[in-house]
Amino acid sequence: MAKYETKLKIADVIIKMQSKFPLSRLSKSEEKSQVSERFDNFFYEGSQKSDILIDVNIVDELPQSAGARDIFITTHFQDGSENWRLLKKGNTYIYKSPLEDKKQLMLVNITFDKVTAYLLSKKGKDKTWQATELIYDFLQVLLINYFARNNEGIFTHSIGVKDSDGKGLLFTGKSESGKSTTARLWHKHSKAMVLNDDRIIVRKIKNKFFIYGCPWHGEFSDYLTSRIESAPIDKIFFIHHAPKNAARQVKSSEAFNLLYPALFPTFWDKKCLENISLFCLDLIKSAACYSLGFVNNKRIIEFVRKV
Repeated sequence: MAKYETKLKIADVIIKMQSKFPLSRLSKSEEKSQVSERFDNFFYEGSQKSDILIDVNIVDELPQSAGARDIFITTHFQDGSENWRLLKKGNTYIYKSPLEDKKQLMLVNITFDKVTAYLLSKKGKDKTWQATELIYDFLQVLLINYFARNNEGIFTHSIGVKDSDGKGLLFTGKSESGKSTTARLWHKHSKAMVLNDDRIIVRKIKNKFFIYGCPWHGEFSDYLTSRIESAPIDKIFFIHHAPKNAARQVKSSEAFNLLYPALFPTFWDKKCLENISLFCLDLIKSAACYSLGFVNNKRIIEFVRKV
């Protein structure tokens, strides 16, 4: 029977992690090295019913995944070593990480809301666990699939800004298009709240689209903690560096082609992929979309506000 538990609230989804094994307490140096500031805001102590339940087990040997077929493998961009893989056996998804000091296997149901997690015990250490072991990277993978399966949202490679008037602005673009630069400009030169500089969750609540901060980001921890807040989407900007600030409204077809590369598509599941595409189409029809060329200075902030 589970004696230890902790909860997270990410994009209004309550994730409960429970175990008969105790949660370990981190020292100050461990907290710093594990960048706990990235997710401190996401711990939840309310009474709202959990949407996702994760049972955590500490084992000396991970369960076998014989008979399961690989459906997706991700590797490190520098040395090509495997980060994690997703497998499927019947109606069960299997997430598997081979990383040293983070070897784990997760059994996930077809709706991505119930998980049996197996974490490999560490030699010479007590059988304890930390939320970080699941937050990076498993929980992100789980939520991408959870939202897609239930048609409740999407993950985007984007910056989210909650402006001082409460409206949400989504900035996205190709690699090196200026996302981190844009996040720093808004943080330094405006009273707006930068929700995240790399990943933004978009959800549709009561026929309105909202952007949410999440624990996974780029350079954010260098200057700001992650934000749990949300904002209703007002405009979407597809950004790129330019010799002068210029905005051009784009039609839905062009907006879809610009937004789709910024998504996290579930190539391994046709239905989930279809849900992501339909959600994306619905989103760009509800918000004004612009191609935005910008110069790296604070004048872009007022320029955007006047668009």
